[in-house]
Amino acid sequence: MALHKDVSFLASLLVLGLMFLHVSAEIDQGRDIINPKPCTRECGNFSYAICPRSEGSPRTPICTTCCAGYKGCKYYNANGTFICEGQSDPRKPNEHCPKECDRKIAYSKCPHSEGPTKIIPTKCTTCCTGYKGCYYYGKDNKFVCEGQSNEPKVCTQQCDPKVAYMTCPPESTKLTRVCVNCCTAKPGCKLYGHDGSLICIGGVKPH
Repeated sequence: MALHKDVSFLASLLVLGLMFLHVSAEIDQGRDIINPKPCTRECGNFSYAICPRSEGSPRTPICTTCCAGYKGCKYYNANGTFICEGQSDPRKPNEHCPKECDRKIAYSKCPHSEGPTKIIPTKCTTCCTGYKGCYYYGKDNKFVCEGQSNEPKVCTQQCDPKVAYMTCPPESTKLTRVCVNCCTAKPGCKLYGHDGSLICIGGVKPH
């Protein structure tokens, strides 16, 4: 009888130990998600990267097909009607797609909007520092990995209609009829609205 109690006690301890290890593992995993490890400084050995981006417009159509279009990108005609979603995986492009342009397609909308679709070279980049949604290839042109870091936002070149004029150092001359926005303004330049109120200062990030 005593032996049976000892076995039951040991079994209970074993179960409690396993439960403790399981909870500890979940906590550690949660910590990794909240505080991800920083990227290392080592350089990757990449040749180029493909980042599917929005391209074209109703006035400047692109030359592609639904087959050659990238997965994750949606393609539209000049009237804004949805045509299809791309079928080609950037990690392994479909080489059997027709080379002719689909004249129904005018532009695409992709997860990335600004910047080049093909990045050459990628300089000192690793899978960790590479951008999410961008696919990196080695010197042998074989797919290596998808980037893991968020891509910084790129300034648009659109004119801000709220800007009436700006002044820039050192002269601080009043400049009117300028095509600028808070992102493209040079550091130190002050942008003002039509009522004379300060909108922003170039190079100063909003909090």
